Amino acid sequence: MADAPQAEARRDIAAEAVIARYGDLSGDKVAFEKSLATPLPVCLWSNRLRITPDELSDRLRSEGFALDPVPWNKDAFRLPATARPGQSWLYKTGLCHIQEEAALLPVKLLDPQPGERILDLCAAPGNKTAQIAIALNNRGTVLANDSHAGRLAPLHAAIARLGLVNITTMAMDGVEIPRDVGLFDHVLADVPCSGEGTIRKGPRMHQPVAEKFRDWLRGKQRALLRQAIDLCRPGGRIVYSTCTFAPEENEAIIDVILSERSDIQLISAAENMAGTSPGITEWQGKKFSQELTKTLRVWPQKSGTGGFFAAILERTGDDTTCADTPAIDLAPAAQTVIEGFIEHFGFPQDLFDNLRTIRAGRRLKLISSAHLVSDLEEVQATGLTLTNDTAKVPKLSTEVAMAFGSFATRNVIDLSPDQRAAFMTQQHIVLSGEQTHCCSKKGYVIARSDGIALGVGMLRRYDDTATLESQFPKNWT
Repeated sequence: MADAPQAEARRDIAAEAVIARYGDLSGDKVAFEKSLATPLPVCLWSNRLRITPDELSDRLRSEGFALDPVPWNKDAFRLPATARPGQSWLYKTGLCHIQEEAALLPVKLLDPQPGERILDLCAAPGNKTAQIAIALNNRGTVLANDSHAGRLAPLHAAIARLGLVNITTMAMDGVEIPRDVGLFDHVLADVPCSGEGTIRKGPRMHQPVAEKFRDWLRGKQRALLRQAIDLCRPGGRIVYSTCTFAPEENEAIIDVILSERSDIQLISAAENMAGTSPGITEWQGKKFSQELTKTLRVWPQKSGTGGFFAAILERTGDDTTCADTPAIDLAPAAQTVIEGFIEHFGFPQDLFDNLRTIRAGRRLKLISSAHLVSDLEEVQATGLTLTNDTAKVPKLSTEVAMAFGSFATRNVIDLSPDQRAAFMTQQHIVLSGEQTHCCSKKGYVIARSDGIALGVGMLRRYDDTATLESQFPKNWT
């Protein structure tokens, strides 16, 4: 708490620099300044793999949350800045995900479709990657790359919580991804930037951007966009985006690339999101192509969100230089493990038909049957952990239990709200006889509440007493 005034002061200095630099460009300097001092609303979206937006809305309201639909995104809701939906069991069990509203825009412009192969070039922290994976209906291939392996940790957590089986993560400089990784149907280049559009998130380490740093950013941004184009198939789409107001990092980057490349064209990014405006064609005496009016700016005073910029490029021409994507070996012996889970939990026989397994150390992982996995040594992880296949009695992982537990018909225990809260804080729960009527005498069970799978527990019986030992991961609470 002692550092709060200093953090607020740092934010004020950064905000003053942003207002001085972009106030006139914003079209309403007074409103722009006021918006930067207003706390950012919370935004979340429904995980359509498990719940519809209407059902999520009803459940959130029953939990006491006030929310409004985001008009331009049918999956998303806006909540007050003081809301803490991340503490709700609905979030912890993967029914929804929190993401700043303006940051939803690039994936909508990317327009990923089921069955496609998508590259997220600068993926961390991974919110947009998760959007893409769900837009693909958990099929196809998403390759999520970031230059720093440690920055992928939030994405790995989201993959597990949301139950995503079509993502491979990779850690390397995006500029250095080799061509033999193959071509992609779409590429998202949400590049590193000065982050000036995120000031509304609260007192952070924002400081005025040094010109030397902005110069470095521009070079990196150009290199990443060139790479995104090279890795996109002819006819495919590239979306370039930033969370900054700086024309040097936005329109100027696109202008340079348009002048360099004859194999791309700029597509209008017109979107019905409130508070957007066309990109600019002049900044500090430098003129840009009129084509830049096809790009999109998001202004906080107009949209009620953070600041953002996005552009859509389409790859033209012909490129046959990229090899087919290599695939890693499968783990056919895992079929016995899967059949054991089907028998134990009474899953439908065809539940895992569109999935396959790979081995990662001592773990078996579930991935989409259509997923193409690179064998580059920089690959970090793929799919969902199914189980530790060296265990004498295989235990279904929490992430797979949450993803598929609603289909179980045996060894399932339905919990009350109070029991649910106890389960999610790793407590032991005394059960009634009715709660254990479809269970074996003892062993692993799937815990559910109100039809939602919570994870795995251990059922134990002592004389006439049945207890459930929660195995909900401590680091998920």
